[in-house]
Parts: sequence; C-alpha cells; structure tokens
Amino acid sequence: MSKTLGEKHSRFVPLIAAIDRVEGELEGGSPVVIHAAASAVHETLEHELLPHAIGEGRTLFPVLRRVTGSTEVTGEMLEAHRKIAKLTDELDRIRHELIQAGASSKQGEQMHTLLEELKSTVERHFEQEEHYCFEVLQKELPPTEAEELCQALERATHDVRRTIACGGGPSYQ
Repeated sequence: MSKTLGEKHSRFVPLIAAIDRVEGELEGGSPVVIHAAASAVHETLEHELLPHAIGEGRTLFPVLRRVTGSTEVTGEMLEAHRKIAKLTDELDRIRHELIQAGASSKQGEQMHTLLEELKSTVERHFEQEEHYCFEVLQKELPPTEAEELCQALERATHDVRRTIACGGGPSYQ
C-alpha cells in the first residue's frame, strides 16, 4: 500500500519546483510571465491537489483515526488542507492583481510571502502524510484492505473533480 499511495502522492512533487519557479520569476520577471507561472501552480492546486485532499478526508483519514485511535494527526492534516485551500484562493487573487501592479509592487511582496508559506505548508503536509498515511497504514492494514482503500481514494478524488467540473484529470482518464 505504501508504494501505491506514495506513487499517487508523488505526482504532486513537481508542485514544489513550480512554486520555486514562480518565486524565481518574481526577481525581475515580467508580470505576464509571473501570472502564467502562478496560474500553472494555481491550476495544479485547484484541480489536482485540493480534490485529492478532499478524497483523503473522505477515505484515508477515517481509517487512520480508526487504526491509531486518535484524531490528533488527522486533525493536523485536515488543518493543513484548509490552509492550502485558503492560500490557493489568495494566490488566485494576488496573481490577478500582480499583472496590473507589477512584480516590484506590494502584490509582488505579497506573492513572495504567500509562495513561501504555501511551499512550507505543502512540504510539511507531504512529510506528515508520508509517515502517517503511508507507513502507519501499510503496517496496520491487511493488503486487501489497503488496496480497497487506494481504490476508494481514487474514486473519491474522481468524484470531487467531476463535481467541481475540472474533469477526471490525468490519472483518471
């Protein structure tokens, strides 16, 4: 199970590099290029990561609470999901303002601060999930239940993506 969930999770690793690229563009890049790079990050967050996070909340987290007997870890991870959603909304707002104001504006500074917070939140959250969702569940679940859980996550994520009209996504075609 760890490898299967880890593989599904690894498709989000390029997101960190994309955030770094936007930060790099803030150093003298044109507002149009910054907007395009920030739009790509926003698209990944909005249409890939957040639906996946909702799917985790519906499938993995209840099992993790049952297995660990605690809500502490899942509570922290759900809080990270909410923070990432809030930062995604802020990214959307700032990227549109930035195209008018320019990279050296207040919006450029806000974008830099937001990207740093977004990157650290996503990295910390990925580390938590690597340990708790992948390692703990691999040790505690029989292989058939683990496979069923992976399939349930896929279905839940697909359902969320269809509900918000962003299609089935690359992994679900």
